[in-house]
Amino acid sequence: MKWKIAETFRELTSRHVYDLLKLRQDVFIIEQNCIYEDIDGVDLISAHLLLYSSENELLACCRIVPAGVKLNSISIGRVVSNPDKRGMGYGRQLMEKAIDKIRKQGINQIEIEAQTYLLDFYRSFGFSETGQPYPVDGIPHIVMKLRDS
Repeated sequence: MKWKIAETFRELTSRHVYDLLKLRQDVFIIEQNCIYEDIDGVDLISAHLLLYSSENELLACCRIVPAGVKLNSISIGRVVSNPDKRGMGYGRQLMEKAIDKIRKQGINQIEIEAQTYLLDFYRSFGFSETGQPYPVDGIPHIVMKLRDS
């Protein structure tokens, strides 16, 4: 496995952009039957983490969004795992890498806008809910925070 960590959007190759948009489309739009605008402009100002197999297949990816853009604190968003590779721990590795990257910057609070069916997954990293669920494009979400322990 190999990581591509891009601090800026310009560090992503056209292949990286294609791979991450394709995976997000396959999961967030097709699998979840949710027609919405995935390309929202936030990728342009976010860092990205992509986990590839040794065969150059994208296994999981996410973006790290600056504070004040989507949520009050720095946030991890568009967390997605390859549907054909679920249950192999790639989503967990991705979240651990993203949290570690943010912590190394001295940032003490991280937020996520979690789909509610994934609450237990995010709780396993120490995230806790901070409000009530609300719909985003027809899917229940809730803001969760991870505070420095």
